[in-house]
Amino acid sequence: MNNSKVEFTATLISILTVKEALNSEMENFVRVRAAIDKRILKEDDVVAIFNISSTTSYQAFFIDKDTDIEKLKEELKKMNVRLNYDSEKILKRYIERLQK
Repeated sequence: MNNSKVEFTATLISILTVKEALNSEMENFVRVRAAIDKRILKEDDVVAIFNISSTTSYQAFFIDKDTDIEKLKEELKKMNVRLNYDSEKILKRYIERLQK
């Protein structure tokens, strides 16, 4: 198996506040990402939830006005996952709006 081959696709399913995410079925995914990022959860922080195609897996990433899409894509690539084109465009627009 070639480990450099990306086998799965991440599709953005929602952008939520942490408060909303913690009150949903995405709670555990957000808590895991917070632990990985060594981040303290704040209710008004924003998190993007991605479904990994052909799996029951989800990935959560915190979104701030200085979020670097390329770093997010690198994190996904480490998991053999690529970011869906439309999801990337939506996320870029969302971050641009945060910067205004």
